[in-house]
Amino acid sequence: MVVPGCPRCGRELMAFEVLRRGSLWGGGGPRPRSGESWWECPGCDWLGVRRPPDGPLRPMRRLEGAEETCVFCGFEGNVAGVPWRAEDGGWRDWIVCLSCGRSNQRRVGPPDGPARADE
Repeated sequence: MVVPGCPRCGRELMAFEVLRRGSLWGGGGPRPRSGESWWECPGCDWLGVRRPPDGPLRPMRRLEGAEETCVFCGFEGNVAGVPWRAEDGGWRDWIVCLSCGRSNQRRVGPPDGPARADE
């Protein structure tokens, strides 16, 4: 496996696993989220994911405050991807709990609400 460099500072990224815990079909213990590889930078704290594992690195941001707490497990571990405009015109992002491994899309803005900073 080729270890990518950090997009922010250039240091070598470190791989880590995000494990699914609870609500697993067929029972069993925690297991890695399928189809993803997770990376973080030991120097600048950059965080990202590849979906699929050989796809492009996609940045994730660590959430703070109430957003950081997972609605499924109650632990502080939520991270979110870059927002995108959905078909209905509203803004969405992808949220993942690094503690329990559950994920979901969420609404982050109405169709005529605030646009992304890069738009």
